[in-house]
Amino acid sequence: MKTLIAMLVLLVVSYADDNRCIVEKPAAVTPARVMVPACHRANANIQQAIAAEITNQYMPEQGGKPQVKFPCDGLGARIHEIVIETGDGHSGVLELWSAKRRPDGKYDVRGIVYRGNSMLRTASPIPHEQASGVVELPEIDKARAAITATVREIVPPTRPGDSFSIRRSGSSRDFHSVVRLVDDEGRVVERRYTGYLGSSTQDAYLGLQIAQTALAPITSVAPGAAAADADDKRFFAASFNAAVPYFDEPFYWWVMERYVDMARFLGTPAVIGGLLTRLTVTKTGNRSQTDAREDAVDALAKITGWDARKGKSIEDAAKAYLATCR
Repeated sequence: MKTLIAMLVLLVVSYADDNRCIVEKPAAVTPARVMVPACHRANANIQQAIAAEITNQYMPEQGGKPQVKFPCDGLGARIHEIVIETGDGHSGVLELWSAKRRPDGKYDVRGIVYRGNSMLRTASPIPHEQASGVVELPEIDKARAAITATVREIVPPTRPGDSFSIRRSGSSRDFHSVVRLVDDEGRVVERRYTGYLGSSTQDAYLGLQIAQTALAPITSVAPGAAAADADDKRFFAASFNAAVPYFDEPFYWWVMERYVDMARFLGTPAVIGGLLTRLTVTKTGNRSQTDAREDAVDALAKITGWDARKGKSIEDAAKAYLATCR
């Protein structure tokens, strides 16, 4: 009898070990209904205002002038949800925002504001706050037009004997910006940029910056002292999983670090798959990769309730999670 009980205990323990780190699949995105929207464009006054702002900020490389066009945004008449991400590489900030339209036309806002420092390995309090509120968005049509605006430099014709040169401008400011618009039928338009201010990439971010300014009531909601709830964690998981494909792109390293740091506090089984991508260091001595691995291991320990670090190095714990989680 004792032998049978011992075998059952071993079986239960083995089953628990095999199931302690199961990756939860992210919620599936409901596909848009097959429906061709009307060609939605902002009115001429909004287009002229955006074109003037872009022209004022534009840095010509070849002595020309910017040409701004406004194609159809591909969305229906009403915007159901707006997702915004914003952050600066030198400030230690990363903000995640979601705004969903209410029946009265206003928008319910949720925000997660990270104000930590992923580059310092010191004990710190929870490095994020949550925000919630209700806002009106009087300039949403401007945001729609700005996010899809295209800009290119029109170079004056050259004559025989004219010299030709390219003058590029840049800045030390690196920033992260995402605006995603979802209409009532589930169609999505997104623009994103992570990198430095500069003339060679301004076509990617000038309209995006104008769209974020038009949506400023969302990002102006003040964070509060409330603890993160289940809705905040679901929103974080959706944002985290959408960011994972970009984690190893140039200039994205600090965004990745802040996401992984927040996963230690907001992570659920839905982010385990993304955390597993941080457990292998591909560049010896790379501070960002080794720190992200340490934070990912900590996040996995908290999410699963299984701390593989006990009696092991971070490297060996990472290998244990890779071998067990699925």
